[in-house]
Amino acid sequence: MTFRPRYTGLIEKYRDRLPIHDDTRIISLGEGNTPLIRLNNIPHDLKKDVDIYIKFEGCDQGG
Repeated sequence: MTFRPRYTGLIEKYRDRLPIHDDTRIISLGEGNTPLIRLNNIPHDLKKDVDIYIKFEGCDQGG
């Protein structure tokens, strides 16, 4: 089994670029990690050789 670190959200990801002190506690819902899903049927139905992706907002931690 491969260890995968827990995603901690956008604020923590970009902490070094934000006006946040090192001792500031960050509260996050895991925002900013909504999965992209590749659609296969639409390009096939349109007879186009393209990649189409959608964001599945139903998985958005912020609701």
